[in-house]
Amino acid sequence: MTKTNSDYIFIYTTFPTKKSAKKITKKLIRKKEIVCANIRKHTAVYTYGGKLYDEKEYGCIFKTRGDRWKSVEAYVLKKHPYETPVIMKINIDESNVGFQNWVDENVK
Repeated sequence: MTKTNSDYIFIYTTFPTKKSAKKITKKLIRKKEIVCANIRKHTAVYTYGGKLYDEKEYGCIFKTRGDRWKSVEAYVLKKHPYETPVIMKINIDESNVGFQNWVDENVK
């Protein structure tokens, strides 16, 4: 099978707590939807419902294949604690073969 650049993606989302980020991440890994996630604490400044917020949250970058995008998006939407979470698909232009093999071996 010939691999193309669109075969591998990152999916970015944020969570209000580290616990909620880890819970969804671990479930996605167990379901073999993603191979890994990077979880980082940061400050988010944003507006929602006409109000300005300045809060701590946890950003997640899920590593997976492009064919898992819709199922990961659907799962995150269903289980996410935010009413309107950000869920972004980030296409990868290039990646090393070792990374590709790791993803292929661990994502269904």
